[in-house]
Amino acid sequence: MFRVTTWGESHGPAMGAVVDGCPAGLDLSVEEIRRELSRDVPDRRIGTGRREENAAEILSGIFEGRTIGTPISILIPNGDAKSCRYEPLRQTPRPGHADYTWRVKYGHVDWRGGSRASGRECISRVAAGAIARKLLGLAGVSVGSRIVELAGMVVEDDKGLEAAVARAIELANLGESSGGRVRVVVSGLPAGLGEPVFGKLSAELGAALLGIGAVKSIDIGAGRGHAAMTGSESNDAILVEDGRLTFGSNTAGGVLGGISTGMDLVATISVKPTPSISLPQQSVDLSTGKPKTIEVKGRFDRNITPRVAVVAESMAALVLADHMIRSGFIHGSRLELSPLLYKK
Repeated sequence: MFRVTTWGESHGPAMGAVVDGCPAGLDLSVEEIRRELSRDVPDRRIGTGRREENAAEILSGIFEGRTIGTPISILIPNGDAKSCRYEPLRQTPRPGHADYTWRVKYGHVDWRGGSRASGRECISRVAAGAIARKLLGLAGVSVGSRIVELAGMVVEDDKGLEAAVARAIELANLGESSGGRVRVVVSGLPAGLGEPVFGKLSAELGAALLGIGAVKSIDIGAGRGHAAMTGSESNDAILVEDGRLTFGSNTAGGVLGGISTGMDLVATISVKPTPSISLPQQSVDLSTGKPKTIEVKGRFDRNITPRVAVVAESMAALVLADHMIRSGFIHGSRLELSPLLYKK
């Protein structure tokens, strides 16, 4: 199995990830991981003012430029956290954030910057995802994404994206934040990934994408659109082209019965508006039990959708690398590909 543990708090000394289950023999450099981390740099117009170098280090699992089959530990120092801005809020949970629920569950919490519920935590997932993407690439599998909605505006091309960013900026100038939707597309997958009941590919991908803090819903293929379709509209016709089985459409999003069909795997996620806004919001001071109006000050993303897109790709890559190994398309101990891949 391809497994990942992330660690670190938003305002702690460092973030990190431990990747276990990567086969030995994969060429991997710290520069490749840093290159992937550089994609998480916020858009200055709508992103956070926090600027991290993300100078990742590999502490274990690599020898002479290749993986050795043991856990790969990655460290990413934090260098631009400003915790003093959170001092006035240490006893007052911010609406929309996990402050309240974490306090209920754990009692003693790190109140600085959202701790592990911060968007900063996702940098560890991107680091681990860089390894998964490299592994998938050798098997001919690619993971990409695009923003399909931002700040309430549908995005179909670069011009539409710029118009949506302008709208997000308008809202930010009013003290508001905004959300969006991201479509993740995985190409080159073989048919047969996933299990029929427990371990469905769609279920595990959904769990991974919904595990991103800002994500509130997911659609596989046509998703909720299936509810308004007829059976003939929903079903993808099964065809043969050049002696190979294929489908006439892909409303299923590349998954039937929890198992991949060999078509593109398509998942669309909804990203909620960033909870930290500069408008007055009602909360409660937990030390006194009395109502308190707060205005959150700090460096926050006014729209985190572009950054979520990078994280979503990484989470999809992690799930699929695991399934490729579990299904035998990639050897679990040493870097070998199954002959079945060449017949997909």
